[in-house]
Amino acid sequence: MTKRMLIDAEYINETRVIVTNNDELIDFDHETARKKQNRGNLYLAKIARVEPSLQAAFVDYGNEKHGFLAFSEIHPDYFQIPVADREIILQKENESNQTDTSELDEDDNIAEKKSSLKKQKAIKNYKIQEVIKKGQIILIQVTKEERGNKGAAMTTFISLAGRYCVLMPNTIRKGGISRRITNISDRKNIRSIIEGLKIPDSMAIIVRTAGSKRTKLEIKRDFSALIKSWEKIKKTTLKSVAPILVHEENNIIKRAIRDLYDGDIKEILVEGIDTYKEARNFMKTLIPSQVKIIKQYKETIPLLKKFRMAEKLEKIHSPIAKLPSGGYLVINQTEALVAVDVNSGRATKERNIEQTALQTNKEAAEELAIQLRLRDLSGLIVVDFIDMTIHKNNRAIENILKQSLYSDRAKIQVGSISNFGLLEMSRQRLRPSIYEADFTTCENCNGTGRVRSIESLTLKALHDIEEVAANSKKSNIRIDMPENTAINILNNKRKEIAIIEEKRKINITIVPNNSINDINEENLKEEKTKPKPAKNTKKQNIIKRKNNVKNNIRTKKDYTKDINENNTAKKGITEVKENIVKNVIKNKKAAPKKDKEPKTSTKINIDKDKNEVVSNKKNIETEKKETKTKKAKNEKNIDKKIKRKKGPKKTGWWNKETE
Repeated sequence: MTKRMLIDAEYINETRVIVTNNDELIDFDHETARKKQNRGNLYLAKIARVEPSLQAAFVDYGNEKHGFLAFSEIHPDYFQIPVADREIILQKENESNQTDTSELDEDDNIAEKKSSLKKQKAIKNYKIQEVIKKGQIILIQVTKEERGNKGAAMTTFISLAGRYCVLMPNTIRKGGISRRITNISDRKNIRSIIEGLKIPDSMAIIVRTAGSKRTKLEIKRDFSALIKSWEKIKKTTLKSVAPILVHEENNIIKRAIRDLYDGDIKEILVEGIDTYKEARNFMKTLIPSQVKIIKQYKETIPLLKKFRMAEKLEKIHSPIAKLPSGGYLVINQTEALVAVDVNSGRATKERNIEQTALQTNKEAAEELAIQLRLRDLSGLIVVDFIDMTIHKNNRAIENILKQSLYSDRAKIQVGSISNFGLLEMSRQRLRPSIYEADFTTCENCNGTGRVRSIESLTLKALHDIEEVAANSKKSNIRIDMPENTAINILNNKRKEIAIIEEKRKINITIVPNNSINDINEENLKEEKTKPKPAKNTKKQNIIKRKNNVKNNIRTKKDYTKDINENNTAKKGITEVKENIVKNVIKNKKAAPKKDKEPKTSTKINIDKDKNEVVSNKKNIETEKKETKTKKAKNEKNIDKKIKRKKGPKKTGWWNKETE
């Protein structure tokens, strides 16, 4: 069995950490420059608002959204109460801690275990508005990342996680051991190690699962490193002005080596020179003897491609996870819970339905444990297994699931399979899920995965128009809608639109808009009402428009005048012609018989005059025809416009009045 850790940091903007076992993907973590984790960070914050109805406070720690601080998460040291009362609370807490502390739990990344102070009855004697004031400065730690509209969850019970220990610097408890360490001899050995440590009275530690087989020297060195870190945090806090980041939790490289590395990992390959140096330096301080297993990857083929992990990483972005026998899981994350549906698919190798269901459910239980880690699914998880009639088969599936989840670092509670084939379980939220980190809400469906059909949107548009028109005093309504819906209305619902227009005495304008996918109140706009016309306005408008047309065209009188002018010109030309002929005859009688040149010249002049007369005549006739044609067209247009205005007015969004 070969177990490896692969760290891909070739690109500055993203770092991916993968743990493989026999070339199978078993754990995955990643971080981008844009989305860094705040969980575990310590901030010097300021109380922005105290909310008595929630018994909580909202704190300003430097981010856009204020953090949420429940009253139970506030240490009594911050209570603005008499010193005597505070000492009583702390004394009762100290008495409660005299009991056995060997059954404490742990949180592998940042210790989420809270002091039992928040469970003390003495605290219930106070209300948050009585002991916490606006503007108060406190040191808080992020326990849950921002999610959707919710701000980050905060606590004042500080926890610092090391490789083998978790230090709680403001908890009055000496020490505890993780519940996951079940071996009796290991627990006795750890208890003796804790007793040998010089733990201050105001602090406590929890030995993590990773420290079960470690020596006293290793645990002591880890504890000393945490004490130094806390002293540094205190000095930084005293010099800082709220709101400000005081201590940043380790980055993904350090978290991976601290939390994911175990003795079974034989090799850590790092792609990226800077990350390689960082990993070696951190390993020197954490486990000096294991520095040799960190190696720089120098081949030209990408690290994840070489080990065939790139394709497997892409599969975790799909809602479907395939099973070996042909079945598959369908995983859907909702606001309330994570739903997992088990399907047999093509699994047909077993003898009967019961055996097929049992085999598919076994594979589903094992694969589910892996998918929860890879996708970072948390909260309430409901699994719909295939129904089985034999009761012991249900118990077998429950045991397989619990065994598969044993190596998960998150706290998990597993229920039983009900009569409906449903199993309920909860998983601690360590970091944002793959869906929250790598996906964004679809603009078309708003994350539902479905959009309304064209026919449904068409009917909704008609109802909305009718509703707005009934309450509107304006004469024009404009509605924006998706293009396909607009086309459907124009092609199939013209009659309904016309009925609404006639009934409500309005004009409806439909505007296709590809940037929207639904119809709501924002898409319906009422336009300003036009001023009411005065009496006899219709008749006046017709007369006015008729006069405007007459000003732009020739009237009948103009055409008659032109014809008379043409006739006068024609008569003038005839008179000129007659005068020319008379002059020619006179010249002929007066000239001597032998003189031939004048006769020839006169003849040429007569021919020229005749040609000019013929040409002028043709031009006059052509102009006359054109004039008659224009006159007929203009008279026809005038009559049409006058008739159109006298007819009944037609309303409709497809008709536009000519202003």
